[in-house]
Amino acid sequence: MSYKFTTGSVRKGDIFYEDDIEGQPTYIDFARDTITLRPSGSAILYAQHNRVGIGTTSPDYTLDVAGDIGVDQYIYHNGDANTHINFADDKIVLKAGNIAMVTMEEKASAPHEVTINDGSNNIDFVVKGNGSNEGNPLLMCDASTGRVGINGVGSPSTELEVDGIIVASGTDPRIGVGTTSPKTGIDAHHDPTSLANDTGGGEVVTFGAGPSGGSTTAGKLYYLDTDGQWEEADADGLTTSGVLLAIALGTTPGTHGMLLRGFFDVHSYFVGTFNEGLPVYVSTTAGSISVTAPSGTGDIVRIVGFCTTTANVIYFNPSNNTLELS
Repeated sequence: MSYKFTTGSVRKGDIFYEDDIEGQPTYIDFARDTITLRPSGSAILYAQHNRVGIGTTSPDYTLDVAGDIGVDQYIYHNGDANTHINFADDKIVLKAGNIAMVTMEEKASAPHEVTINDGSNNIDFVVKGNGSNEGNPLLMCDASTGRVGINGVGSPSTELEVDGIIVASGTDPRIGVGTTSPKTGIDAHHDPTSLANDTGGGEVVTFGAGPSGGSTTAGKLYYLDTDGQWEEADADGLTTSGVLLAIALGTTPGTHGMLLRGFFDVHSYFVGTFNEGLPVYVSTTAGSISVTAPSGTGDIVRIVGFCTTTANVIYFNPSNNTLELS
C-alpha cells in the first residue's frame, strides 16, 4: 500500500490494510473526534482529544489501560526522577525523594520481607486510626529515637509507651521483665545495683498528699494517716509505724509516687551501718530506716525490709507484724 505525498489536507474515511484478506480487517478507524487502531478488528488503541485508551474505547483517565502492564524496571514521577517505583527480580522498592520508603522482597526462602525505611533514614512509620479511643496516631514508630507509641502517643518517651490497657491473654499468658523466659504470669528479674542515691522502684502508688498538705522528701519513710496524708514514720508509737508505710520517691505523692514495695537506695535517711542480709526497721528518728531495732519502752519494732549486696540498697517490704516493747 502506498500514498502520494501532499502538502495539503486529505479527507478520507477509515484506512484499511488491503492485504489483510483473512478474518477481521486491520485498519485505522476515524470517527468524530476519535481515532482507533483496530488490528483484526479489535480496538487496541483509542485516542480522543484528552484521553487515550488501551484495550478500551471508553477511557476514564488521561491514560486508561484495560489489562495488564509490563515494565522493565522503573515507573517515574514526571519532573521528579528520584521519586519512582523500582521493579527488580522478586523485589519492589518504593522511593520518594530517592529515599526507600517501602521495600518488598521475596527471599530465596521464607521468611520473606516487607521493610519500612530500608535505607535506615529518619523516616517515622505512622498508622492512623479514626480518632477514637485516645486519638491518633494509632501506632507511631519514631526512627530518630527507636521508640514506639501506641494509642495516641505521638512522641513516645520510652522504648514502648502505650496510653491504655495492655492485656496478655491465652491459655498460658506470661510477661517477662529482665528475662526472656518467664516462668509465671509476671516474672520480674531485678538488678538494683545501679540505683542512684535516694531512688528506687517497684510497686508505687500515687494517692494521698504530703504532710499537712505539703511536700514529701525523696528517701524518707512515711505512713498514711486517717486524713489521707503521708506523715513521717517513726517507731515511737503504733499509730506512726504500724500502719501503711511507703518511701517517698519525690516531693509530690500524686506525681512522683510512694513506694509500697520494691528496691530503694536509702542514702540520706539510713541509720546505722549497712550490712548484707540484715533486716532494717522503722527508726525512732522520724522518716528514717535503721539497721538497729528500737529498744525503748513503748517503741514499736517493725521490720520494713532487708539489706541487699549493694551498699544502701534495701529490699523494701514492710512486715505486717509489729511488736510493742514494754
